[in-house]
Amino acid sequence: MKEELLHAIWKLKRFSHNRLKTTRNEKIKIVDYGHHNFNAGPDFLNATIKIGKTTWVGHVEIHIKSTDWNKHKHQFDPNYNNVILHVVYEDDGGIISESGSTIPTLALKNRIDLSLLNRYHKFLINPDWVPCVKNIHQVDELKKTIYLQRLLIERLENKSEVISQYLKMTNNDWEYVCYKLLLKYLGLKVNQGAFEQLSIAAPYKLLSKNNQTLNRCEALLFGQAGMLNSNDEYLSSLNKEYLFLKTKHKLVPMGGLEWRFARMRPSNFPSIRIAQLANIYYKNPKMFRNIIENPSIKSMLDLLSVSTSSYWDTHYVPGKTSKYSKKMLGKQTAYSIIINAFVPLLFSYGKIKMIEKLKQIALEIYTQLPSEKNVIIDNWKKLGFNAGSAAETQALIQLKMQYCDRIKCLQCQIGQDILFK
Repeated sequence: MKEELLHAIWKLKRFSHNRLKTTRNEKIKIVDYGHHNFNAGPDFLNATIKIGKTTWVGHVEIHIKSTDWNKHKHQFDPNYNNVILHVVYEDDGGIISESGSTIPTLALKNRIDLSLLNRYHKFLINPDWVPCVKNIHQVDELKKTIYLQRLLIERLENKSEVISQYLKMTNNDWEYVCYKLLLKYLGLKVNQGAFEQLSIAAPYKLLSKNNQTLNRCEALLFGQAGMLNSNDEYLSSLNKEYLFLKTKHKLVPMGGLEWRFARMRPSNFPSIRIAQLANIYYKNPKMFRNIIENPSIKSMLDLLSVSTSSYWDTHYVPGKTSKYSKKMLGKQTAYSIIINAFVPLLFSYGKIKMIEKLKQIALEIYTQLPSEKNVIIDNWKKLGFNAGSAAETQALIQLKMQYCDRIKCLQCQIGQDILFK
């Protein structure tokens, strides 16, 4: 038995209510179960419960055993003085509050369907990709659709919290936050950490003050990335420009060993991504303002529709010549940046500035963008989830990462539907 299961059983009222009595044989009538408290203090707040002839308004605390109350030191905590009912799986002794009051106890051990406990145990030990893989087909399609819509909002709210933290770190500089997010998703997973380091080594304000020419943008970014070690003519000219900037701004570059090239498509090499980044901010230094003023897929794609300077037409790696090829930022990468950076920024700005229209536009953009292609979405497809847009894929990613991977079946609407059927 786990305490979180008891929380769900209480919250969803999934126990026998026939002749409810306390362990001292007092009749119980539950008027209001209270609302779930996810912060410190009792588990359910402001419940209304009639015990004997008296109706009480207060809190409910839940434990596996009665004596867990003492193990958790609640008998010394005045925050638990307003607990009116102690709900446990198994009663193994009476308890008192810090104020000296005896707290009535309700034991649920013989009131819970054993099949529910068995299903939950199987979820916990299931090694499959998701715990409910053998049962998910039983859930009504409409319920799944409605839940996925909620998960999309939840994912955007979570991303908004991250953006709020970035804003605190950057003194509410939305352009800098946009820059940090763009770099994060430009680097793909393998170089995500290195690009986040670059956003600190070459911060937005410094880049925006030195974007007069594409060469200068490249010099700053490649220099701070630790990639100007080759002696060919073009890179030597960039290095000369960089050394001037380095001295002027007292810059400390990255070591250069942070970047990963192995097992990657050449078009995704970090050197190519940095060259594209230089052109993005050379052409559009006010990226965030453009997103807010023109919140559409077309305008966002236009912002990311860049190639590189001509040097990179014949290079994938600094100093090594390759066959001629224009290095345009691919559409899939552009979609990934829009999905993971631009749309969350739009939603977050609308939320913080209380502009509901922007939040709605953000959601609409998700429904208009094509579904993402990754391992998570491929596996959901095998289970019957055929996502038709980025709105659905983002919801499915949220479901997998925040619920399935964490075995949070009791907080998942699909999990609840299966467990408490």
